[in-house]
Amino acid sequence: MYAAKLNPRFTKRAALGLAVSAALLASAGANAATPQYQAPQYKVSGNAPLCPAAANNGLYNTKYLGFFTHLVQAQDDWLFRTTYDLRTDFGTTPEGYAKLKALRDALKKKGIELVVVYQPTRGLINRDQLTPAERDAFDYDLAKKNYLATVEKLRQTGMWVPDYSPLFDEKEEHAFYFKGDHHWTPYGAERAAKITAETLKEIPGFDAIPKQQYESKRVGLLSKLGTFHKAAAQLCGNSYATQYVDRFETTVAGSGEGGGEGDLFGDESQPQVALVGTSNSGPAYNFAGFLEQYSGAEILNNAISGGGFDSSLLQYLSSQEFHDHPPKIIVWEFATHYDMAQKSFYRQAMPLVDNGCDGQKAVLKNDVKLHNGATEVLVNGKNQLLDLRGSNYQVDLTFSDPSVKTLKATIWYLNGRRENLKLEQSAAADTGGRYVFQLRNDPGWAELNMLAMEIHSPEQMPDNLSVKATLCKRPAGGAGTLTAKAAGGTDS
Repeated sequence: MYAAKLNPRFTKRAALGLAVSAALLASAGANAATPQYQAPQYKVSGNAPLCPAAANNGLYNTKYLGFFTHLVQAQDDWLFRTTYDLRTDFGTTPEGYAKLKALRDALKKKGIELVVVYQPTRGLINRDQLTPAERDAFDYDLAKKNYLATVEKLRQTGMWVPDYSPLFDEKEEHAFYFKGDHHWTPYGAERAAKITAETLKEIPGFDAIPKQQYESKRVGLLSKLGTFHKAAAQLCGNSYATQYVDRFETTVAGSGEGGGEGDLFGDESQPQVALVGTSNSGPAYNFAGFLEQYSGAEILNNAISGGGFDSSLLQYLSSQEFHDHPPKIIVWEFATHYDMAQKSFYRQAMPLVDNGCDGQKAVLKNDVKLHNGATEVLVNGKNQLLDLRGSNYQVDLTFSDPSVKTLKATIWYLNGRRENLKLEQSAAADTGGRYVFQLRNDPGWAELNMLAMEIHSPEQMPDNLSVKATLCKRPAGGAGTLTAKAAGGTDS
């Protein structure tokens, strides 16, 4: 079992003071004849408080600043966001829970269990860092009640959801979150991983997954100039010191730095637990490594930095790795502020569980070079008019250039209605230029017969860009039927 000796966090100013003190002490000890001077004492003072402008929601008027609405001053350079960190409402809509259940059920049919790491907020875990006034204003009891109620509703969908409430209101030496950043620290990642691992052990069949012993070691310092501090600098001109915490890496026990000696399964082993999620699951915080340490299972980490709650899972579901070697368990990590009722996400995720039109009979198919403007790609009725009702069909298309991260299309129906569809992929996601989505199944749309689909050229269109597009039926008994409307979609 691993018990790391964690070093204190340093700021640049604190580190400088310690370095000067150490140098003076070393100099004094080097020559006994040298008079013994007391090392100077350095005190690191906090930054100036936030300016009044930070409380003006109207000034958070860019996509970047909107993520921080609005910042409040806490203790010792800690900052909190009222909208996300001090929220008391959690969860999603009834439709959102229904969609989550449908996704879980689709994965379950393939023998895959879904675990959700529903990250607690900074207010629930680190409220002790708030000023007395802000702490009194924050309804901690309501936030805790609603968070735990959401965990229970998520569990009712059939997903496995760990209970992180033992971490609430922590008094730990090493904080769960950074002072001025939305990410958890490696210490927080470790504590979350330990609880998550206990949930993994409860899943039937987990015992059959191959295990080995992992160990996590400190490998240096992780510096963090927090996103909150950067936003405060834009709004108020404040400057903050960089925060330093210990950084960790996890390896197979006994493998050494090069790895391999302690690997029981060899390089060809296929991990049976896959992790998808946000930058919190990235290597900087070692959540995947700690999860290996406490569960004993090898973790396939597919996390994407800056991809929201959906990009990592969509990329993984579209990968050959997922369909050739499906895992026994998917661990899905995301923060509480994401919209779990996001219709465009489920419209893509559901058909991807069954690999879109791969292995399905093509009803319409085309490979066409795109030109500026709109290019007709799929047409119903070239040979005969087919019954292509939205409730029964899906589209699977791939651009010749994988750098195309936005799909804009117009889908026409026989009655003259149209849907303007826009799907966006994270710049960090590698889907090979592939987009898979269901035709609309909303009331009033499900029975409409598709006439044609046009694709609009990207704003920066690569040379000789082409697209391969296929329309196929949704597989019987597959991922099922969902009511969905694309984000940004319009009709006329």
